[in-house]
Amino acid sequence: MGWQPAGFEREHVFSHKPTCGWKWIDGVLLGGCLHYGLEHFEEAMEWFNRIISLDSDHVEAISNLAATLYCLNRQEEAEEYWLKAIKARPQYLEAVEHLVGLLYKKKSLDAVEVISFVQKALQLPTSQSESVGSAAATSLAAVLDENLPQPGFGSSGYAIPGSENGRILALVHAKGTMLYSMKDIPGASKAFEEAVLISTGRRTSSIQTLMRQIQQVLSPGSGLRNVSGTATPVRPLLLPPEKARCTAKLVFSGNGELPGLRFVPEGGPKRAAVQTTSNSLLSLAKIFQDAMSSGTSSNGLMRKPTGVGDILALYYLSLSLQESPSTANNVGILLASVQQPAAIMSPGTLSTQPNIPGIPPGSGLALALAYYNYGLLLDPKHVHLHTNLGSLLKDIGQLDLAIQMYEQAVQCDGNFDIALTNLANAVKDRGRVNDAITYYKRAVNSNPEFAEAVCGLSTALNSVCDWRGRGGALVQGGDFDRWHVDDDGMLVDARLQGRFTGLTKKVIDIVARQLEDASTWGSGALCESDILPLAVQLQSIDPDLKDTSPDLAGKLRTWTKSPWEGSRVLRLVERATRASMRQWYCDKYVRGVVNGSKYERPRLPANLTVPSAPTVLPFHTFTCPLTAKDIRMISQRNAFRISCSTLRSPWLPNTVFPPPRPPSPHLNVGYVSSDFNNHPLAHLMQSVFGFHDRNRIEREAPVFRDASNWSSDRLVEQIVQDEIHILVNLNGYTRGARNEIFAARPAPIQMSFMGFAGTLGAEWCDYLLADTTAIPPDTLRPWRGNLTIHDVFRDNTEEEVGDWVYSENIIFCRDTFFCCDHAQSSDPDEHKVSWEDEQRRRWKMRKELFPKLPDDAIILGNFNQLYKIDPTTFRTWLRILSQVPKAILWLLRFPELGETNLRRTAKAWAGDEVASRIIFTDVAPKNQHISRARVCDLFLDTPECNAHTTAADVLWSSSPLLTLPRYPYKMCSRMAASILKGALPRSPSGLEAANDLIASSEEEYEAFAIKLANGLSYQIVPGGYGEGSGRLATLRKLLWDSKWTCALFNTRRWVADLERAYDEAWRRWVAGEVGDIYL
Repeated sequence: MGWQPAGFEREHVFSHKPTCGWKWIDGVLLGGCLHYGLEHFEEAMEWFNRIISLDSDHVEAISNLAATLYCLNRQEEAEEYWLKAIKARPQYLEAVEHLVGLLYKKKSLDAVEVISFVQKALQLPTSQSESVGSAAATSLAAVLDENLPQPGFGSSGYAIPGSENGRILALVHAKGTMLYSMKDIPGASKAFEEAVLISTGRRTSSIQTLMRQIQQVLSPGSGLRNVSGTATPVRPLLLPPEKARCTAKLVFSGNGELPGLRFVPEGGPKRAAVQTTSNSLLSLAKIFQDAMSSGTSSNGLMRKPTGVGDILALYYLSLSLQESPSTANNVGILLASVQQPAAIMSPGTLSTQPNIPGIPPGSGLALALAYYNYGLLLDPKHVHLHTNLGSLLKDIGQLDLAIQMYEQAVQCDGNFDIALTNLANAVKDRGRVNDAITYYKRAVNSNPEFAEAVCGLSTALNSVCDWRGRGGALVQGGDFDRWHVDDDGMLVDARLQGRFTGLTKKVIDIVARQLEDASTWGSGALCESDILPLAVQLQSIDPDLKDTSPDLAGKLRTWTKSPWEGSRVLRLVERATRASMRQWYCDKYVRGVVNGSKYERPRLPANLTVPSAPTVLPFHTFTCPLTAKDIRMISQRNAFRISCSTLRSPWLPNTVFPPPRPPSPHLNVGYVSSDFNNHPLAHLMQSVFGFHDRNRIEREAPVFRDASNWSSDRLVEQIVQDEIHILVNLNGYTRGARNEIFAARPAPIQMSFMGFAGTLGAEWCDYLLADTTAIPPDTLRPWRGNLTIHDVFRDNTEEEVGDWVYSENIIFCRDTFFCCDHAQSSDPDEHKVSWEDEQRRRWKMRKELFPKLPDDAIILGNFNQLYKIDPTTFRTWLRILSQVPKAILWLLRFPELGETNLRRTAKAWAGDEVASRIIFTDVAPKNQHISRARVCDLFLDTPECNAHTTAADVLWSSSPLLTLPRYPYKMCSRMAASILKGALPRSPSGLEAANDLIASSEEEYEAFAIKLANGLSYQIVPGGYGEGSGRLATLRKLLWDSKWTCALFNTRRWVADLERAYDEAWRRWVAGEVGDIYL
């Protein structure tokens, strides 16, 4: 009805109105259309109603009347008549299109129901549609059979001619789009799959079969054959863009025409149908990809892909039908996660790829880079492509190139929250904190609910002590993080306010929401078909489970569809892997049994996806006021992500890794760290490896392997070949960690210490090294068994109640667990320095550093990075300064931006006079830093996150350190107390000193500092230096006298204790004994 009639036709038809008596239906229909074309809607309505009065089932007139009513803005009546037309003749797709167009936005559910009605009404019986589809696939002659009403009739699976296939395809695709917008992902998936099957002419029974066909056709050696088999390549098929673009031609032969669209009219209709098919493939692949990456089970989807290869197959076909930057972007994201080389990479392809360090040619990363660049050729301003390319470059260490990509993304769209946040993260890593804060704020302004931006802004602001708007948490009634900061930068007492506030509240709300969502991860992943085989395998591994398969299967069934199903299943598989390695060892070396079993590696359920990790990382929990439950669950979630990702790696063998031979006579111990360089950990442990008793620890093993550029599988294989008994993780959750190595379980015993001051929450960490000060026993998980499969069913690790943090077994050292190398790395003549010489050089350095400082001034100091200072601590320091008029507070510009913020805050909270007594200096090189620490009269520790290496440095200089173990469950908040105890003598005087320097509350911390500082005075003695008197001077002399004999600086003592721990841990593993180790 959209054409303009010629004048002669209009006059001719209208002239018949009186003579025909309204009985010439075709003429009346044409007349109504002419009125409609002339926008004479009232007249058109009259003509169409006349037809309906003569023939109440005249579908064209009913539909045209609906269109006329729509133009008169009588939409409800239009909807009623279109629906009447559709029910009278479902195959009249024009009416369906009009009605769906009317309902699409405001009544999506009604529109979906209309399309579903039409599908059901027109759907051919399965046997008929299959035979027609088969005919369509076989030859053109078959679908032109004289028995068929029209060419291609039924080739879509519906009772419509082939020329209408594009219309039913568009309707089904629209249905999928509406369902997706309504969050009905399984329904949308089913609709998009149906759309694809329509386009392929029902040549395959399901999308699964089509994916297998694509992969088989594209696999090496398949040539141009049109294969209909269902075999799947073992690894995902990795293709560069130029090969992926040929997919349709290879799969459907010839020019790649889709069989189901063969009879769609050429030109616009066919182009639209091909585009709709490409979009359906893209949407379906994206649904599967999101399910795989988000950690939600795809159990509700109609068809579930078996892995990355299936999703890539859909993308390849979509891309070959329609070149799309969005498709290239999604393929790039997928390929960046694939840890395998491409099977097909022609020399021409390799030569066209840029050679970027960190991207091996032919790898998944190299192909991801190719797709990102290909997508940018299609759309140079595609913000997602720039952003994801930047992330790829950042992940391989090309930070400056990544920043350039993020900047281009922001130029394309200045409000794109992801690009702004990624740019902020990158420039922060480059040390440009102020720029980072600007970008974070822009991201939050663009999307206030974007978790990464909110948490990133909070971390960045706290790192430079800009607390305006920070607010605070209400933890244990205000005992922790008591003093909040409002938008004006002023203090608010949480005990009086009684609630969470500010930016901190937003962060903690994000944590709570993400951890709550985590309970549903993996729900439905454990299928009934998995349960009995898994129970039988577990029974064969763990003797305690013999003859309990039915009961064990029943226990597994109680997990299905329950909270924490994914977590329980993952831990069970990891525990079974560890138990299987031990079974292999005992069979071979203890019982002398030659077992025919191959010690098959337990496998994760196919539907268990890789979970997401919380936005607040384990390291960030050091300075974020969180509960014990929050902290342990954040670590657990990170561990689960690492484990699940690693256990999906294609390089893992089908069996568990073989155990090492028994020590003969010594244990093989491997240390893994990214910090064997100019890093505090390397400084602390540099003598450890040389001090190992070679009768206990393997003498012949190389001291050092530079594996910085090794792939994960190569490093794991080396550990297995070296027959490592105990593998030590010196990183934990810190930058550069290779935790995936531990998740692969290449060694019988794995432990962590020194690198990360907290729980790893991981099955791949068996022991932490600590002491009862750093980790109080009442913060351990109540169930202490971590060895047997049976323990997984009893340990209640997933329970959300309880204030415990540590699931690992603990090796409790008799003295401090902290390792320190100062006695070996100091100047060789240091041992000869007398107390008088020490006082003289200390005074000389004081005058050099602070030449204008009066002789009676008291120097309070803290040399930590400023991110460790929180508002409650800074308030306490200012109150101490106000009560000690002669004191200054010495801080570092660490970073420089923090100085401005702290000075402004000090003036606002304590006034100009107190603020003027805060002195900042630059960060010094390591040796100078340790040396000048002696100038400090009292080191004021940061209770939220203590000084760790810095505490050892300060105590080596004999400066007293005042600390507060603020949290019973935060190791990072208790380490300074452990280190301090290790620096003091094991005597009554040492115990008394510990009582004077380790506070038990914020109030006691403040009172101790004021008393100690006010009690110190200096008198200039012959020799020209100031000699101190008072309790602080006594404590300094005690630390000086103890430095060569105390536990902290006795590295040989520490190594001997560690070796005893290694021996005991190995003995227990062989014997099957569980529990913590007390040395």
